[in-house]
Amino acid sequence: MAKVAVQRQALQQLLHHCTAQLLASQTCPVLAEYVEGVEKHDLETQATIERERITSAAVKQLKAEIKDEKSKHEEQMRRAGQALAELNGQQKAVALGGSSKARYREAQVGAANECARRLESNSLSEVQDQIAVLQQQLEIDHQVQEAGSAYSEKVQAWLREETIEWGSRIDADVAAKEKDTEAVKQERQRDLIKLKDMKEKHEKETSLKAERDSTAKDAADREAADQILMEKQAAAALRIQAVWRGYLARHGGKGKGKGKGAKKPSKKKK
Repeated sequence: MAKVAVQRQALQQLLHHCTAQLLASQTCPVLAEYVEGVEKHDLETQATIERERITSAAVKQLKAEIKDEKSKHEEQMRRAGQALAELNGQQKAVALGGSSKARYREAQVGAANECARRLESNSLSEVQDQIAVLQQQLEIDHQVQEAGSAYSEKVQAWLREETIEWGSRIDADVAAKEKDTEAVKQERQRDLIKLKDMKEKHEKETSLKAERDSTAKDAADREAADQILMEKQAAAALRIQAVWRGYLARHGGKGKGKGKGAKKPSKKKK
């Protein structure tokens, strides 16, 4: 349980770092390093499997050698039994030849058999110890392989889930961005239409204002011309009046068609 909790905490930390790096730079080097570590672990697992296969082959070869040695030993024991039977027969045959010699031979055969049994027991015990060590190593390698396979499966499942989740998030973000882009395009189209309408309205108002300004200018020009004409006419009238009055003053009011305002000549005193 403690190992599972440690792995879970490591996965949570990896997810947190991956999320932070994706949000910051749209890349995830921590995930890449983690994947490289998983691949390295897979290579080590494959190497362990290869060592287990080599060890299994060595165990099989050792078992075959033990079987051959056992067969040879059984053959030796059979021959020794035959020799012992022959010796027993010879002992019975020469029982009268001397009991001490027979006991010596019996002791010699027993010692040889005991030595063979001891050698066989030592060889078998050594072989059994080697087999136990190899089996223990195989069990350890098998447990390591199972743990590595389970861990790899968990990591791959987690990576698949994360890939699917991030893919769905990216699709949702892309859809939202496309929706926002479409809304911005529509808003821009409306703004362009409003701008065109306002431009046309401005041009129309400008033309109307120009027309009004032109009309007002023409009226002002006409008024100025009329004023100048009136001033010229007034000046001409004043000039004519001055000339006429001068003429009347020089001629003393004589002449045809005296006007009502002509002065009567004064009578001279005698």
